[in-house]
Amino acid sequence: MLRYEEQTRTGVVHTVALHGLVHGPWRQQGASRAAFDRRARPVRPGPAPAEGRLALDPSRRLALTADGTLVDASGGGRSGAVPGVTGEDLLAAGAFSPDGRYAAVADLRGRVTLWDARAWRRTAVLRSVGATTQRTALAFSADGSLVAASAPDGSAEVWETAAPRLPAAQVPVGDGPVLAFGFAPDGEELHLATAHLADRTSPLAPERAAAVVCTRAHGGLARAGWHRYLPLGVLPAHL
Repeated sequence: MLRYEEQTRTGVVHTVALHGLVHGPWRQQGASRAAFDRRARPVRPGPAPAEGRLALDPSRRLALTADGTLVDASGGGRSGAVPGVTGEDLLAAGAFSPDGRYAAVADLRGRVTLWDARAWRRTAVLRSVGATTQRTALAFSADGSLVAASAPDGSAEVWETAAPRLPAAQVPVGDGPVLAFGFAPDGEELHLATAHLADRTSPLAPERAAAVVCTRAHGGLARAGWHRYLPLGVLPAHL
């Protein structure tokens, strides 16, 4: 285990080798891209998307472009009457939920919005402004119930797609901007990759959070309060 300090942050790396940390400036040797497979295992990133293309839909037939339009992934022609993302600045990142219900996009200023990808209607502004110097990483959980975005301070934010106006859960990272996310298939873990750590895991367990809140509130919240402050469907046993 290696503990390191970077400015005002302290991090811990569990490692069996220090290769890469002791040869040359550590901060200058980090990865610039990262990826996870569907089981949230780190994998080698595939080829970079064609210029101007940000994400493929689950069918892999349509590609979302930087100007928000949807084009044929093989030919590049605009896709019929499908409107795509409208009313946003030039986009820097995009992602589709695996079931095709949602799309999340981030513009060049780091503004993040959530879209109904079937009606192409914006359902929420998740973040009004973010980083302008780094690309926002985006990802959905396997069932589309959660969406994650990298934050300007190097942390991560996670929203519920069914209740996107609730405040995001904050996931600290501590060693630089997030390059990629991977959700465990059951949605209980979020995996994050940074320039120097290929896989960092953060638990996402709303049932355990509900139990802690219930204990601290001494069972004092009414059913309406639990619905307001906790994720959809996560209620203590007595309610």
